[in-house]
Amino acid sequence: MAENMVGQVISIAENAKALHLAWSTQKSDHYPPEELQWIATTVFNRAVDFYCASQDEACRRWAEKAIGLAALGDDDGQLHHLLQNRYLGLAWDR
Repeated sequence: MAENMVGQVISIAENAKALHLAWSTQKSDHYPPEELQWIATTVFNRAVDFYCASQDEACRRWAEKAIGLAALGDDDGQLHHLLQNRYLGLAWDR
């Protein structure tokens, strides 16, 4: 259920960003940036929980969702870059 909700957030944020780029220059058309950052961080933390439990497939799914959400943010890619580097730093051969 939680994974489906994250998918919905991604869809809403993508649509809001597309509408913003196509029709407006106002920040208010974006998904709330603080909320998007919080959700991306929380989702990535969930991926780390799966990683610690050796549930690699679930970790990958959640981390990819978090990285995708972070890419939609208004921080010039800072969170996206950070999460991507953390994800790439995980050791899969344990």
